[in-house]
Amino acid sequence: MKTLLLPSLTLVMLAACSSPEPAPAPPPPAPAKDTVAAVPAERPDVVAPANATLKLSVAPPATAFPDASLHLDTILPNSKTKDVKYKFTVKGFDLKAQTPDAATRGCANSKDGQHIHFILNNQPYKAEYTAEFTEKADPGKNIALCFLSRSYHESLKNNASVVVKEFTMPGKGKDSTAINLAQDPTLFYSRPKGDYKKLDGDKVLLDFYLLNTDLKDKGYSVRATIDGEVWLLNKWEAYFIEGLQLGKHTVRLELVDKDGKLVPGAFNDSGVREFNYLGS
Repeated sequence: MKTLLLPSLTLVMLAACSSPEPAPAPPPPAPAKDTVAAVPAERPDVVAPANATLKLSVAPPATAFPDASLHLDTILPNSKTKDVKYKFTVKGFDLKAQTPDAATRGCANSKDGQHIHFILNNQPYKAEYTAEFTEKADPGKNIALCFLSRSYHESLKNNASVVVKEFTMPGKGKDSTAINLAQDPTLFYSRPKGDYKKLDGDKVLLDFYLLNTDLKDKGYSVRATIDGEVWLLNKWEAYFIEGLQLGKHTVRLELVDKDGKLVPGAFNDSGVREFNYLGS
């Protein structure tokens, strides 16, 4: 038996040694290309200039009025006197009342309470404390922007709390109203304005109103030039200016695109506005 088994075992071992090596495994497939669009980096709310001497920051959330609304009932222009009578209905918001957080806001506050900001052709606003009032209009085309304002002059920024109305008076005026109110991105200047007393708070409110943009679309920004310092605001909110010295100050607001160019529009450059920061 031994003479029969040994050759068989030898044959089996030779066969095993002479078997070909297995083929190498194929390389793994290349990873699929990422077809998901990259999410753009979120823009900072405020871009400060180098060596800024002032502080500009988004104001903390103010008292909300979720049910507030402003509706224009009638507008009656008098072509002879250039007077215009406005009548509104206000709901969910008490004119002349003090806004609940006014005492802790740290900025100037109207003793006469909440009101309507009336802005004609992007001129300095007038505070209206009743739902019916009369104001002068300009010759030619006019645009009146009216919105509800807290007692410290901060606007309510929602569609229910604003009215914009275009009308024409006799005579030729500036063609400042070559604006399509239904679609043109438009900036209205609101604050600061007038005189501020340091005793009323060390913060000065900067506020503006926007139509047909909220700064989230197309990379728009508001360029705020304060005493020569150029800031970029990327969020439609109210802002606080701090660090002002006593005296006269200047502000200019411009609606600009992602390349820093002025967005076309009659009101998108406020021009230089002045205000005073007084000790008493």
